[in-house]
Amino acid sequence: MMDRLLKNNTVVKVFAFFLALMLWLYVSGERALPDATLPVRNVPLNYRNLDDQLAIMQIPEEIDVVLRGRPNILQDLTPQSLNVYVDLQDLGEGRHSLTPRAEVPRGVHVSVFNPSQVQVELEEVESPQENVVLEIIGTPDPGFVMGEPRIIPDSVFVRGPRSVLAEVDRVLAIINVDGADGDRVQMVPVRAIDTMGQEVEGVVVNPGMVEVMIPFSEPQKTVPIRVPMDGEPAEGYQVKRTNLQPAEVTIQGSEENIAAIDEVVTERVDITDASDKLTFELSLIPPEGVELLYDGPVNAEIEIDQE
Repeated sequence: MMDRLLKNNTVVKVFAFFLALMLWLYVSGERALPDATLPVRNVPLNYRNLDDQLAIMQIPEEIDVVLRGRPNILQDLTPQSLNVYVDLQDLGEGRHSLTPRAEVPRGVHVSVFNPSQVQVELEEVESPQENVVLEIIGTPDPGFVMGEPRIIPDSVFVRGPRSVLAEVDRVLAIINVDGADGDRVQMVPVRAIDTMGQEVEGVVVNPGMVEVMIPFSEPQKTVPIRVPMDGEPAEGYQVKRTNLQPAEVTIQGSEENIAAIDEVVTERVDITDASDKLTFELSLIPPEGVELLYDGPVNAEIEIDQE
């Protein structure tokens, strides 16, 4: 039976007419609804086209608006679904009074902005280069001595508004060496600090991390070098003086071991029957329990004169 109805041209035309009539009535009814208004408070205020050489020092975070439009659209809107903004295109440093703009769904427009003019303050951005100040905290293991720290890089760029940069007292990196028993190499953050030791907000440090290298070694001590001699000079002669290059050497080891050592000797030399100056290139004899921090030769000149 349905097939016969569909094949009947008159029935199809009547059905189409009623369908079109119902659609027209629906649309007409929608259009006939009067526009409504909707106050929306605390709408986030955005901005566009900020020059990268400027910083915003003052701008309201939120703004109130009154929307006007079709009720069925207004009922679904929230502050977060609206895009209210100010355009900073071609603006320079200083204070500006700007008219807000909005992007809203079709069928809706903003009838009121409150405030109608937004006060925005812009300031020039600077990027000076500053040396990194290293603060070392903590205590290494007993007996270990800290060497000269190295910072890579030792200077960074500090970027921010001119008035904010004026608050920066130093650019600080902090490393903790507590318990260190060997060289310490660590990446540490760099922060811009004011005179009270607080981090300055609104400043970007680039790079934000630096590598700090601090050598640690056992205690060291510098002691004289002595040349032990065998035999005696020729009759009527004596050793007047001994000249050494180097004359001293640095040893490294535990506090107990280096405390027991007052000198380091070379290999022995024979001065039997010598009657004139003697020269030698000698090796050092490492004392037990310590490390010599020099492994080169010792040039010895022994002056022998008549008594």
